[in-house]
Amino acid sequence: MSAERALRQCHAQALLDGLHPQHCGNFPAALHERARHSALGRRHLTRAALARAPALFEPDQERWQAWQDDQPWLLWPQPRLMDFTRELGALSLAPALRVVLERNAVLFLREAVGAELWRLVQAADPWRGRASETIRLMGNALLQRCGHDAAALRSSLFERGKIEFLGHAERAGGVLAARLGLAYAAIPAEPCARECWLPADAVAQRLAHYVGLAAEVAGDDEAEPAA
Repeated sequence: MSAERALRQCHAQALLDGLHPQHCGNFPAALHERARHSALGRRHLTRAALARAPALFEPDQERWQAWQDDQPWLLWPQPRLMDFTRELGALSLAPALRVVLERNAVLFLREAVGAELWRLVQAADPWRGRASETIRLMGNALLQRCGHDAAALRSSLFERGKIEFLGHAERAGGVLAARLGLAYAAIPAEPCARECWLPADAVAQRLAHYVGLAAEVAGDDEAEPAA
């Protein structure tokens, strides 16, 4: 197989793996998952997705290579995109979450957000100590609206992360935002870039963090002696 064809197939597979099942036809979740793991099933899913977003499924899949270094999410499967969305949502609420001190409230929020994201919120500071009072107040208002409804908080956190992620993609290039939008069942009707709470470079920094981690893992694998 030529390098060009392998590259095209790699990006075509990543594009399909990043799609929300809703964009591949009205299949039950179990059937969709089975289809993803067979050549015939993937062809059927691709045809369904092509009808939904023909501009993104054009044959020149190698065009995504131009963004791959700075946008590693282009090769992430849909579940990982959803995890990163939740991470961004948690970070955007960090100024409001970090000032919660009452023990029961802290325990509730940590349980609702998840222990791993809670630790990230306490440690990371995308604003470098300069988060505005407006951001904190908007975050606090969101927390107040959710009250003690953990499901509502998780949903709001996810929607907040979706805005941050799509806003980043919009700033990087319109076609990237259209591509990322297919990872979700639905996206906001209005552009997201102006609605972001995180600093403009925050998402890029988190992506660079994961690129660095991947490089470290690859380096460790290469350094490990053969058995």
